[in-house]
Amino acid sequence: MDALGGRNLCMAPWCDVQACEVEVKDRSKEESLALMLEKNEEEAMLTGSAKTLCIPFEQKPLAEGTKCFACGKDAKVTALWGRSY
Repeated sequence: MDALGGRNLCMAPWCDVQACEVEVKDRSKEESLALMLEKNEEEAMLTGSAKTLCIPFEQKPLAEGTKCFACGKDAKVTALWGRSY
């Protein structure tokens, strides 16, 4: 979340399950809104939800036992994540 909050993109192992992506979107938005309220900022914080931006066609195989960064299930792909604003 720190990297995404800094307007960075992140490559992360992911289970490629839609429900997991929805959970990441919801959780990231809630965390951003809570941080904004904590700092008493109205527009300085970015409150968009994290989401998958793309899954590269060409990928190196994931190491055995690689887990999804979000849910801990077995990862199937590496996906590029960012925020939508």
